[in-house]
Amino acid sequence: MLPRSLAGRLVLASLMALLPAACAAVVVMAASLFLASGYLLRAELEHEVAQVGAGLRPTSDGGVAMSLPLQVATLYDAMPADAAYRVVSRDGRVVASSRPGHALDTLAGRRPHGQRVPSWQEGADEIVLEVAEAPVQVGSQEYWVQVAHSRRLVSTLHDHAGELYLKAGGITAILALLTFAVSTYLTTRRLVRPMNEVSRVASGIGPRNLGTRLHSRDLPRELEPLIDAFNATLARLQNGYRVQQDFLASAAHELKTPLALLQAEIELGAANREVLLRDTAVMARQVHQLLHLAEASEGQNYSFAPLRLRPVLADAADYLQRLASRHGVCIVLDDQADDGAAVEADSSAVFVLAKNLLENAVHHAPPGSVVRVELGAGCFAVRDEGPGVAMADRPHLFERFWRGRTGGNGAGLGLAICREICVAHGWSIGLDQDSRPGARFVVCFDTPP
Repeated sequence: MLPRSLAGRLVLASLMALLPAACAAVVVMAASLFLASGYLLRAELEHEVAQVGAGLRPTSDGGVAMSLPLQVATLYDAMPADAAYRVVSRDGRVVASSRPGHALDTLAGRRPHGQRVPSWQEGADEIVLEVAEAPVQVGSQEYWVQVAHSRRLVSTLHDHAGELYLKAGGITAILALLTFAVSTYLTTRRLVRPMNEVSRVASGIGPRNLGTRLHSRDLPRELEPLIDAFNATLARLQNGYRVQQDFLASAAHELKTPLALLQAEIELGAANREVLLRDTAVMARQVHQLLHLAEASEGQNYSFAPLRLRPVLADAADYLQRLASRHGVCIVLDDQADDGAAVEADSSAVFVLAKNLLENAVHHAPPGSVVRVELGAGCFAVRDEGPGVAMADRPHLFERFWRGRTGGNGAGLGLAICREICVAHGWSIGLDQDSRPGARFVVCFDTPP
């Protein structure tokens, strides 16, 4: 079970990373201690030979005197059966030696020749001796130093030292891990302190202060992308909130005018039935478009599935045939158009998209003209033969509640709804700049128009 705090997780991760390294160090230490006993014995013998040679001092009568360090002298005095040394002159005379014992007896009577003594018996126990020797120059005289150590002596000292080393290494590793854990925890707590401040600021952000932004100063560099992403999300929320507020204000303004007219006509008592029906129809259409825009702006309202576009476009064209007949316009679906591959889309939303484009084209097409629906590879288009769109009006085509110079009874939401549907599908919509005459709106699934 991982700790929930960042400091705890960092400490645990650091310990898990260091623990194998500490175990590996202990294993290497143990291997070096227990697998290199032969090498250690030879190295110890050579070291003792050098120490004994360094302890020789010439005397005034032409002889030599021995002066060994206390620790070395104590070893030879305490264990004469396992350790001995002697110094032999060139004529074979022993000029210095350790305390008499079995180890010294093994060296006695042997002239220096640089060979090892294999073994000798002490009662029922076998004691294997290793011998090392080297020439030493003391004053003008040359001497041979011989040193003998038993394997059991070196093994005993080696095991004792190894146990001490392992215990010391284990304790040191534990203390190092604890120290590292405490240091990491305190350091991490200090590092996350700015995060607590950022969390405090973030918790205070609400609809009334969406302009507040989080600062990444004093934070680790790895957290800066998170702070930047959060600030970008706040910016999008602020923009969306502003758009919604503008939308509500514009919707209230658009509905206020027809309601005021209806109220005035009713209060004057001179209401004309046809005028009332016309005003009611305009207001109903505005409310209907407002509902469509609200639905199109919410991503959860879409249900995507593979869809063939030709049947949906044909349904939208049939639905608007009566409106087109009243305007003296004919809606034609290109018979030569290829049905194309299925696209991932919401059929109801695509129907609304096609209906709004066709309705917009019918309202702007002159009587006796044709509104064409073109279906091609990766796109479809709706073309009318009307006056087209003025250059000054083109940047505002997809703005909410915007109406062109031609006027009309619309609320200025049809193309805005089309854009929201295309954005939800990941499509693009635009006006064909080279369309002559009339206007041609193109919806592309792959590339922008």
